[in-house]
Amino acid sequence: MSYYDTQNKDEQIDEILRFLFEYQPMQMKQQLFAQTKQQFDALDIAAKYQLFALVREQLPKRAKLFFSAEDFIGKQQAILDVMQYLVCEYE
Repeated sequence: MSYYDTQNKDEQIDEILRFLFEYQPMQMKQQLFAQTKQQFDALDIAAKYQLFALVREQLPKRAKLFFSAEDFIGKQQAILDVMQYLVCEYE
């Protein structure tokens, strides 16, 4: 795994990873969504690349291949899409 200078953004990266990969009740995810999205948008390029590397480590093999094939914007969009999906309620 590559390491990037995240300029003390490790706490924000950790919160984003917890939002994406840890189970939390739907109400809690919905409450955290705006804050987590704001933290994601505030990350600089180096911190986003570090986040991408950490996300990639958590994915199953096939998803890892698809995620790796994306460019920077595609990876950003994939993470935002997953975040949005996690807070949507389907009946």
